[in-house]
Amino acid sequence: MSKLTLDRDKVFKNIHIVLVSPQVPENIGLSARILKNTSFSNLILINPNLTNKSFEVAKRARDVLEKAKIYNRLEEIRNGYYFIFATTRRRREFKVIYNFNYILPQLVCLASSKRIAILFGKENFGLSYQELEFADSIFYIPANKSFPSYNLAFSVGIVCYEIFRFLEDTFSRSYLNLAKRKNIQALFDFINATLTRKFSEEVATSISKILAGLLKRTYLTKKECEILKFLFLKLS
Repeated sequence: MSKLTLDRDKVFKNIHIVLVSPQVPENIGLSARILKNTSFSNLILINPNLTNKSFEVAKRARDVLEKAKIYNRLEEIRNGYYFIFATTRRRREFKVIYNFNYILPQLVCLASSKRIAILFGKENFGLSYQELEFADSIFYIPANKSFPSYNLAFSVGIVCYEIFRFLEDTFSRSYLNLAKRKNIQALFDFINATLTRKFSEEVATSISKILAGLLKRTYLTKKECEILKFLFLKLS
C-alpha cells in the first residue's frame, strides 16, 4: 500500500470549530484547551459570553482563544466555507441527521482540500432550526438514549478527538508494509487448501470462512501473511 496523499496538517488547518452563542465562559476556555490537545487551532465564536474566566480555564491554550475570531451573527461566516456541518441531539422533521461515526470519513475527505466548519449550539438549547439551515449536513453524537445531551465542551472534545484519532490511525497504517489484495487472497486460498487436506470439504470451508472474516478485520502486513502461510504449511 502506497503512502496516502492526504495532508494531515492541511486537514487540521481547514477545519474550523464554531461555537454559536456559548453562554458558559468555562466551556469556551475548555473548548480552546480541547482544540490544542487535538492539534486544532481555528476557533470561531458567535455572540459568545467571553470573560476573563474563559482565559483562566484555557490556561496554556489561551493562545487559541486569543486568536479566535468573534462575530455577532452566524450569517457573517456563511460564505467563508465550502461545506458546513452542524451538530444536534434532537430529531428534526424533514432533516436527515447522520451518526457522527458515519459522517467522519466524509468530513475528513472534504477537509483535505476545502475549508469546512463544524457548528455547535448553545448549552441550554443547541442549535435553533434557523441556525441549522446554515448547515449542509447535520450529525449527532451517539449517546445514551435516555440521557443524550452532552456538555458543550464535551461535545467539542468528542468530535475533535475522533477526527484526531482517525487521522492518527490512518497515517500509522499508511506507513506499514501492508499486504496487497492478491497476497491476502493467495493466503486465504492456501489456508483453505491446507484445511481441505485435513478435514472434510464442508468443515474446511466453514473454518476458512471464519478465519477469512477474522483476518479481513485486521490490516495484514506482507510479513504477517508470510508467517501465517508458514504456520499452515507446517500443518499440511
